[in-house]
Amino acid sequence: MNYEQECSHNRMMLKRCKCFYNIASVFYILVYGLSIFTSAYFMILAMFDLVYVKLIFLNAGILATGFIGVYQKKDIFSIAASALAIIDLFFSRFAGLFTPIVIILSVLSIIVNRKYNWLTQQDGFPYFNTRFRDQELDRVQWNIKDPYQQNYEEIKKRSNNSGNMDEL
Repeated sequence: MNYEQECSHNRMMLKRCKCFYNIASVFYILVYGLSIFTSAYFMILAMFDLVYVKLIFLNAGILATGFIGVYQKKDIFSIAASALAIIDLFFSRFAGLFTPIVIILSVLSIIVNRKYNWLTQQDGFPYFNTRFRDQELDRVQWNIKDPYQQNYEEIKKRSNNSGNMDEL
């Protein structure tokens, strides 16, 4: 595979990784943000029942760890989000609907994080564009002088050091 095909393939994989990160973070924010809001609402209606306080803290923990796991691309936070979602099964009626989704997102985020870490080590990482590699090669070439240019500068330097004939 030549460099242009490799760049386009890596660029496509990076785009898929970013798409997954966006979808997963929107899921965590919408679902668990709404869950925190509804838990707070029902807590106020139930005269500050402790079950709803537990739900608020669990949902806030799932939201924070899931979002940080996706945003900072750290696997430990994704695993913590799925563990908190399993604990949430014991306290919430609707957790049975969202816990499998959180577990699937955690597994997928671990896979995508590994792919993203591999992409960061590839040549031309943030953009995967051949133009940037060509510019880098041009920059290196400009710093290297050909032998004719070196001889010319050496002769010019010797002629400047010798002075003019008017001094004689």
